[in-house]
Amino acid sequence: MRPFIVTELQAGKLPRWGLLLVCALYAVPGFVARDPWRKLDAAGFGIALTMMRGDSGDWLMPNIAGQPVVSEGPLPFWLAAAFGRAAQVLFGEHAAVQAAVLATLALGLVLVWYALYALARRQGVQPSDPFGASASRTDYGRAIADTGLLVLMATFGLLLRMHETTAEPAQFAWIALFLFGCAQALDRPAIGGALAGAAIAATLLTRGVGHAGALLVVLVALPLASRSFRLIGRRMLVFAVGCAVVLALPWPLALLRSLPGREHLAGWLDWNLQALSGPTVDALGYFAQTAPWFYWPAWPVALWAAYRWRGRWSEPAVALPALATLALLLRALLAPNGAEGWLLPATVPLAMLAAVGVPTLKRGIVNLIDWFAVTSFTLFSIVIWAYWIALMTGFPPRMAFRMRQMAPGFLPEGVFGEVVLGIAATAAWLLLVRWRVSRQPPMIWRPMVLSCGGVVLAWFLLMTLWLPVFNERNTYRDLSGEVRGAFDANDAKAGDCIAADSIERAARASFYYFANLPFGKPGARCRWLLVQDDGPMARTEPDPRPGWDLLWEGRRRSDRDERFLLYRHEAN
Repeated sequence: MRPFIVTELQAGKLPRWGLLLVCALYAVPGFVARDPWRKLDAAGFGIALTMMRGDSGDWLMPNIAGQPVVSEGPLPFWLAAAFGRAAQVLFGEHAAVQAAVLATLALGLVLVWYALYALARRQGVQPSDPFGASASRTDYGRAIADTGLLVLMATFGLLLRMHETTAEPAQFAWIALFLFGCAQALDRPAIGGALAGAAIAATLLTRGVGHAGALLVVLVALPLASRSFRLIGRRMLVFAVGCAVVLALPWPLALLRSLPGREHLAGWLDWNLQALSGPTVDALGYFAQTAPWFYWPAWPVALWAAYRWRGRWSEPAVALPALATLALLLRALLAPNGAEGWLLPATVPLAMLAAVGVPTLKRGIVNLIDWFAVTSFTLFSIVIWAYWIALMTGFPPRMAFRMRQMAPGFLPEGVFGEVVLGIAATAAWLLLVRWRVSRQPPMIWRPMVLSCGGVVLAWFLLMTLWLPVFNERNTYRDLSGEVRGAFDANDAKAGDCIAADSIERAARASFYYFANLPFGKPGARCRWLLVQDDGPMARTEPDPRPGWDLLWEGRRRSDRDERFLLYRHEAN
């Protein structure tokens, strides 16, 4: 089958300043003026913070103020903690870690663009006569790379996870590095294979054996699926495996040198086995319900690309993202429980596959995508503004009441800057819509401009207008001050430690960050005890604990089903 002929979409250049502006508006909001949020965000930050404040043992064995976390690899937190230590004087501990995560996200976006650019420039996917004699392989490659980046940023499920201080942004970057390495291997097998191997090692030290194994399967399967990779497959695989082994082995070998390290490694290996113990009925049901919106709008366009390119599946631009998507989705299905974190890695190759399919979309489908984006995101922005105005003014009363239930006691202060930014973002959206429906000729990347712009608009409004409300609802800042005050006011001594009972990771990390509470390690004998009650138990009178005095009880205003109790041992 010959390559398709593009008749309705052209490979015009998306201005660099426009693409960079969209990327900045996508990436930066959510990392500015924000506290650590429960649950995953604060917990991930807690691991990096413990490394920043701790010793070599804390760097080798991820933990949150002494509580081991065997379900996380150390690499993302090494990077965040190293940057955090270097920059905390300028930014503070939390902002420095956020800056490291932002840099990781930016790296991932850059690698996705260059991976697609390298694949789309190849002769096998070039249109036969797409836009006349003036076209070039470089123009087409840039257009496809721009499109892929827009599809990726428009994907719903990626948005929130990329703005949390967790391992997910790093894993996103490693998947992008792997795909970039495979694309580069077509011309430079040794360098490309080494990059792909480094990505596998980084994945092993981030999300464990399952994801690393999925990427290794892709490397083995590529020569079988694509003639281009078959020519360089052996050399690429040798360099990839060698680099992966060299980079991945030092951490487990270092853990084997001590008893605590061996116990941590055993726990990490046990978690890896459990993470591959699926599928289960509950997990499959969760993925069936979540995947359609999580991967929107990438998945329908990717399916169309697979159909439209059915006679040329061996082309690297199709084979590489398709195999990576299938392998990572299979790894997600092997999980014993449903969670967005298992679905997230497949967003990168899925968006790349969708980018290859966008030029083949019919005009009617393009218009349908555009009008869906215009309608849905315009209505969503109206809702955001309407509820914010109700919260600020108290009118309409019913809407205002519902919003004030989100963050009881919230008092808005100094909203002028947020209003100006929100108005500017809304005006930019209206100008984008006007440009999209009027400008000619149509470009390859044009069908995804409104979808990406709508996601950026919604996120920007939420992270400006609503950020103080979300901070109030999700932070432990004020509660941490109360705990610390009770601890200091009740004969706390130097060297005292606090034992924790049922304290979730986010709360532990927040208390350690905001109040620097001296949590004891598991098994330590402490004269202080901090207890967390959840659900109906948080609304009842606390049960007496023989030998312990209850000195303080508190909760966040926004959550009546969560309570914390501070005890001191009577014998001391």
